[in-house]
Amino acid sequence: MFNPNIFLMELSNNDVPSQFPFPLHMHLIFAVIAAVFFIYRFITDRRLFQLIMAIAVPFSLTLWIFENRTWFYAVGIIELILVLIAFISSFIDGRNNDETEDNSEINETASDGEKV
Repeated sequence: MFNPNIFLMELSNNDVPSQFPFPLHMHLIFAVIAAVFFIYRFITDRRLFQLIMAIAVPFSLTLWIFENRTWFYAVGIIELILVLIAFISSFIDGRNNDETEDNSEINETASDGEKV
């Protein structure tokens, strides 16, 4: 049967000296891959949320610099704000992109009509 007290004791005896659930090398690899991916996507698509995520993911590495609870919660709040901004900007970029596609289609049909 599951005993939560034993589970919590096992978590507190973890070899990782941080409050983060996996080791630094795994976090570093994930953050670098994510940053490269989002930077590449920003270069190709020019969407603001991709740039925000390229900053937000590696920012979580600052948890390894300071090991106090205040910084841990501050980074969590900053990450939450950045993800919310990225989420909102993805909708704004999507609407702007749809409007520009509609305008380009109207311009193409207008120019096709003039050629006839």
